[in-house]
Amino acid sequence: MIIQLGNFEVNSGQLVVADPCYELDTNTVIMGVLELAANGTWNTEVEKVEIPDWGEANAKLTAYHQSVAEQGTFLEWIKCPFVVGVDSGQAGIFDSNHYRIPDAANYSGDNDTDSEWYLACCDITDNGEEAGVLTGGVVSRTGMGDGAYGVYKAVNGQSQVVGVKIVFIKN
Repeated sequence: MIIQLGNFEVNSGQLVVADPCYELDTNTVIMGVLELAANGTWNTEVEKVEIPDWGEANAKLTAYHQSVAEQGTFLEWIKCPFVVGVDSGQAGIFDSNHYRIPDAANYSGDNDTDSEWYLACCDITDNGEEAGVLTGGVVSRTGMGDGAYGVYKAVNGQSQVVGVKIVFIKN
């Protein structure tokens, strides 16, 4: 079952694909930054599947640029050279301008406290569809918890990234 989650805006031309608990680090294989992402409105969806002896789980989180939203099922998906390493049971696709932005009023430089942004991600994945949009991105509970999950991208004729998919459960 595919559930439409809503839209978010990309303005930076870069997408971070990561567990929101991690600080941005482009020198690791457990997250990635996709360059040349199309700016504008991105549509999002989560695919849910039924797992025997488990129940319903999120299998895929997908974001499409509005220019290809109608072509989503026909896009050619290319495996990215990184995985999403998950330690908080969630992963997402975020405009790099909005990834882990600290709250100015509460920011003390102390990394022992979670930011309001991270807590907002947790609130989304702990409720309802266990996935949803926030300013500059989309986040989902992973299908089976912590682990390493494959990431795929789709590009247009100008080599811009126009689709991103995280696969939690292959079906």
